[in-house]
Amino acid sequence: METKSAKRIFFGLCLVSMASFVSTGCGSKDDPKPSATKISMKFTITVTGADANDNIYVQATAGNHDASQWGSPIWKLNGTALGNESAAKLDEQNFLGATKTYVIETVKPFDFGALNVDYLNFDGAPMTVSYKAEINGKVETSVENLVVNAGQSGEKGYSYKGN
Repeated sequence: METKSAKRIFFGLCLVSMASFVSTGCGSKDDPKPSATKISMKFTITVTGADANDNIYVQATAGNHDASQWGSPIWKLNGTALGNESAAKLDEQNFLGATKTYVIETVKPFDFGALNVDYLNFDGAPMTVSYKAEINGKVETSVENLVVNAGQSGEKGYSYKGN
Protein backbone atom coordinates (compact mmCIF):
# COMPACT_ATOMS: atom_id res chain seq x y z
CA MET A 1 0.00 0.00 0.00
CA GLU A 2 2.84 2.40 0.76
CA THR A 3 4.34 1.58 -2.65
CA LYS A 4 1.18 2.71 -4.45
CA SER A 5 1.13 5.93 -2.44
CA ALA A 6 4.82 6.60 -3.20
CA LYS A 7 4.21 5.94 -6.90
CA ARG A 8 1.29 8.41 -6.94
CA ILE A 9 3.39 11.08 -5.20
CA PHE A 10 6.28 10.48 -7.63
CA PHE A 11 3.93 10.59 -10.63
CA GLY A 12 2.36 13.81 -9.31
CA LEU A 13 5.78 15.41 -8.90
CA CYS A 14 6.72 14.37 -12.47
CA LEU A 15 3.55 16.00 -13.81
CA VAL A 16 4.20 19.20 -11.86
CA SER A 17 7.81 19.44 -13.05
CA MET A 18 6.79 18.77 -16.65
CA ALA A 19 4.10 21.43 -16.44
CA SER A 20 6.65 23.92 -15.09
CA PHE A 21 9.02 23.19 -18.02
CA VAL A 22 6.25 23.71 -20.54
CA SER A 23 4.95 26.91 -18.96
CA THR A 24 8.42 28.53 -18.63
CA GLY A 25 9.44 28.09 -22.27
CA CYS A 26 10.62 30.96 -24.40
CA GLY A 27 8.11 33.73 -24.76
CA SER A 28 7.45 35.61 -27.97
CA LYS A 29 9.40 38.61 -26.65
CA ASP A 30 12.58 36.46 -26.83
CA ASP A 31 12.08 35.57 -30.47
CA PRO A 32 13.84 37.73 -33.06
CA LYS A 33 11.53 39.97 -35.00
CA PRO A 34 11.31 38.97 -38.65
CA SER A 35 12.47 41.53 -41.16
CA ALA A 36 9.78 43.73 -42.60
CA THR A 37 11.52 43.42 -45.93
CA LYS A 38 13.40 40.40 -47.19
CA ILE A 39 16.38 40.92 -49.45
CA SER A 40 17.63 39.41 -52.67
CA MET A 41 21.40 39.33 -53.00
CA LYS A 42 23.68 39.21 -56.00
CA PHE A 43 27.46 39.14 -55.65
CA THR A 44 29.82 39.49 -58.61
CA ILE A 45 33.44 38.45 -58.00
CA THR A 46 36.32 38.75 -60.49
CA VAL A 47 39.91 37.68 -59.89
CA THR A 48 42.58 37.92 -62.59
CA GLY A 49 46.25 37.06 -62.40
CA ALA A 50 45.87 34.44 -59.67
CA ASP A 51 48.13 31.40 -59.66
CA ALA A 52 48.14 28.11 -57.76
CA ASN A 53 50.28 29.60 -54.94
CA ASP A 54 47.74 32.31 -54.16
CA ASN A 55 44.96 31.93 -51.62
CA ILE A 56 41.48 33.18 -52.42
CA TYR A 57 38.38 32.43 -50.41
CA VAL A 58 34.95 33.89 -51.11
CA GLN A 59 31.86 32.86 -49.15
CA ALA A 60 28.29 34.08 -49.43
CA THR A 61 25.73 33.11 -46.80
CA ALA A 62 22.03 33.84 -46.30
CA GLY A 63 19.33 32.93 -43.84
CA ASN A 64 15.98 33.66 -42.29
CA HIS A 65 15.03 34.13 -38.66
CA ASP A 66 13.28 30.78 -38.86
CA ALA A 67 14.63 27.62 -40.47
CA SER A 68 12.78 28.04 -43.77
CA GLN A 69 15.97 28.08 -45.83
CA TRP A 70 16.90 24.49 -44.96
CA GLY A 71 16.11 21.76 -47.44
CA SER A 72 15.70 24.00 -50.46
CA PRO A 73 18.09 25.76 -52.84
CA ILE A 74 19.54 29.01 -51.56
CA TRP A 75 22.17 29.96 -54.16
CA LYS A 76 22.81 30.07 -57.88
CA LEU A 77 26.37 30.20 -59.19
CA ASN A 78 26.61 31.62 -62.70
CA GLY A 79 22.94 30.79 -63.19
CA THR A 80 23.08 27.18 -61.90
CA ALA A 81 21.37 26.23 -58.61
CA LEU A 82 23.75 24.82 -56.01
CA GLY A 83 21.18 22.58 -54.32
CA ASN A 84 20.73 22.67 -50.54
CA GLU A 85 24.11 24.24 -49.74
CA SER A 86 23.88 26.83 -46.99
CA ALA A 87 26.81 28.82 -48.39
CA ALA A 88 28.26 29.49 -51.82
CA LYS A 89 32.06 29.18 -51.75
CA LEU A 90 34.86 29.92 -54.20
CA ASP A 91 38.60 29.44 -53.84
CA GLU A 92 41.70 30.07 -55.96
CA GLN A 93 41.04 26.92 -58.01
CA ASN A 94 37.90 28.56 -59.42
CA PHE A 95 39.94 31.43 -60.87
CA LEU A 96 42.79 29.43 -62.44
CA GLY A 97 40.82 28.37 -65.52
CA ALA A 98 39.12 30.38 -68.24
CA THR A 99 36.36 31.69 -65.93
CA LYS A 100 37.52 34.76 -64.01
CA THR A 101 34.12 36.20 -63.03
CA TYR A 102 31.46 34.48 -60.93
CA VAL A 103 27.96 35.67 -60.11
CA ILE A 104 26.50 34.31 -56.87
CA GLU A 105 22.83 35.12 -56.26
CA THR A 106 20.03 34.06 -53.98
CA VAL A 107 17.26 31.87 -55.35
CA LYS A 108 14.63 33.66 -53.22
CA PRO A 109 14.66 36.61 -50.79
CA PHE A 110 16.05 36.18 -47.27
CA ASP A 111 16.09 38.08 -43.96
CA PHE A 112 19.87 38.55 -43.91
CA GLY A 113 23.10 37.60 -45.67
CA ALA A 114 26.85 38.10 -45.74
CA LEU A 115 29.78 38.21 -48.11
CA ASN A 116 33.34 37.40 -47.02
CA VAL A 117 36.33 37.91 -49.31
CA ASP A 118 39.85 36.80 -48.31
CA TYR A 119 42.90 36.98 -50.57
CA LEU A 120 46.66 36.44 -50.36
CA ASN A 121 49.12 36.87 -53.20
CA PHE A 122 51.83 34.59 -51.89
CA ASP A 123 54.39 35.38 -54.57
CA GLY A 124 54.70 36.16 -58.25
CA ALA A 125 52.86 38.67 -60.41
CA PRO A 126 50.15 40.97 -59.04
CA MET A 127 46.57 39.77 -59.09
CA THR A 128 43.49 41.96 -59.36
CA VAL A 129 40.40 41.44 -57.21
CA SER A 130 36.99 43.06 -57.83
CA TYR A 131 33.69 42.38 -56.11
CA LYS A 132 30.27 43.94 -55.98
CA ALA A 133 27.23 43.31 -53.80
CA GLU A 134 23.77 44.20 -55.08
CA ILE A 135 21.00 44.08 -52.51
CA ASN A 136 17.47 44.26 -53.93
CA GLY A 137 19.00 45.49 -57.19
CA LYS A 138 20.93 48.35 -55.58
CA VAL A 139 24.75 48.35 -55.36
CA GLU A 140 25.66 48.30 -51.65
CA THR A 141 29.34 47.36 -51.82
CA SER A 142 31.74 47.79 -54.71
CA VAL A 143 35.49 47.26 -54.82
CA GLU A 144 36.97 47.50 -58.29
CA ASN A 145 40.40 46.54 -59.54
CA LEU A 146 42.12 46.10 -56.19
CA VAL A 147 45.73 45.26 -57.10
CA VAL A 148 47.26 42.71 -54.72
CA ASN A 149 51.03 42.53 -55.08
CA ALA A 150 53.26 39.64 -53.97
CA GLY A 151 53.20 39.32 -50.19
CA GLN A 152 49.99 41.32 -49.76
CA SER A 153 46.77 40.00 -48.30
CA GLY A 154 43.43 41.22 -47.08
CA GLU A 155 40.07 40.17 -45.79
CA LYS A 156 36.72 41.88 -45.84
CA GLY A 157 33.40 40.88 -44.37
CA TYR A 158 30.07 42.50 -45.15
CA SER A 159 26.63 41.81 -43.72
CA TYR A 160 23.26 42.75 -45.16
CA LYS A 161 19.76 42.61 -43.72
CA GLY A 162 16.22 43.57 -44.59
CA ASN A 163 14.68 46.69 -43.08
